[in-house]
Amino acid sequence: MMNADWKDFLSAKGAQWNDAGEVTTFGLPEIERYMVKNGPVFTSLAHQAIIKVSGEEAFDFLQGQFTNDLSDVTDEHAQLSAYCDPQGKVLAVLMVFKHQDAFYLNFDGSLKDTILKRLTMFKLRSKVELEDVSDEMIHIGYGGDFGDLDIQRLLTTKIKELYEVKTLDMDGVRDVIAVKRPGPYHCYSFFGPLASMKTVWEQLKSNGEATNNIDWKLLQIVSGQPSVDAVTGNEFIAQFLNLDKLDAINFKKGCFPGQEVIARMHYRGKATKRMLRLHLGDADAPAPGQEFVLTDDADKKYKFTCILSAPDVFEGSVCLAVTTLKPLEAVNGHLKSESGAPANVEPLPYDLTEE
Repeated sequence: MMNADWKDFLSAKGAQWNDAGEVTTFGLPEIERYMVKNGPVFTSLAHQAIIKVSGEEAFDFLQGQFTNDLSDVTDEHAQLSAYCDPQGKVLAVLMVFKHQDAFYLNFDGSLKDTILKRLTMFKLRSKVELEDVSDEMIHIGYGGDFGDLDIQRLLTTKIKELYEVKTLDMDGVRDVIAVKRPGPYHCYSFFGPLASMKTVWEQLKSNGEATNNIDWKLLQIVSGQPSVDAVTGNEFIAQFLNLDKLDAINFKKGCFPGQEVIARMHYRGKATKRMLRLHLGDADAPAPGQEFVLTDDADKKYKFTCILSAPDVFEGSVCLAVTTLKPLEAVNGHLKSESGAPANVEPLPYDLTEE
């Protein structure tokens, strides 16, 4: 459940929600979608989960659970990581950051209860405390072509490196953590207590437009950043979601759930499936977990599973989808959807070539 006071605050700004707790509009949907192309835009991400992990054995516990090396997480640097099952299938894609000797896990809100329950089960007698702080730690996203300069001017904070972490230092704001995230332009996440985040929202509003959570996903899709939810969790091996290409897997850190399967694929073979970015002529985007078929000019069929999707800014829709790579090498002519609308594989901002 979203913080009630924060929801009231957003409601006064014109926010409307869907059943998943996502903001669907602030009342100006056409402007919201157009502005997200270049920014500056900002949105509430309070529907996402935030788990606080503290205690003297918190590092050792999490180091044995996640795919990345937690040694790289400091008060100044966050990281992308994943939580997998013993078969190497991704249960959650997480951003991990640190603040005041505690680790924070940020991931899709539909997985909150499942992940918290699993972490609790595996901590056994470790000196570790797990706390759901999603309700008290408000989360705002911000982005734009000149986002770095905006943050420096509006919030008196200079933060330029990917996954760099800073604590805001300005009047009326306390304990607000800023993290630079991947994006087609400068993107940031802010986490902090309610009163401070209201101030941050108003500061960002002075040089930006509020947008909804659906259009905000376009930034994640264009950047090729995977996400799993209650539908797509526990379905794909880490490499199938390109997590190895996003420095979210450390192959030298030691054991973690699924490590044997993930390492074997890395050292002895190659990923047979990958996540690609598609532009679809159909206005209705496939839902996460939905399988769909594209056909080439020779009527050969290619199967995809949607990971993340959103309507495009101008026409059609865009999505990240997992498919088997080998058949795509023999595509004859153009791809189209089952409705006959054109479909195109678009470039990702990172290389999928196997080493």
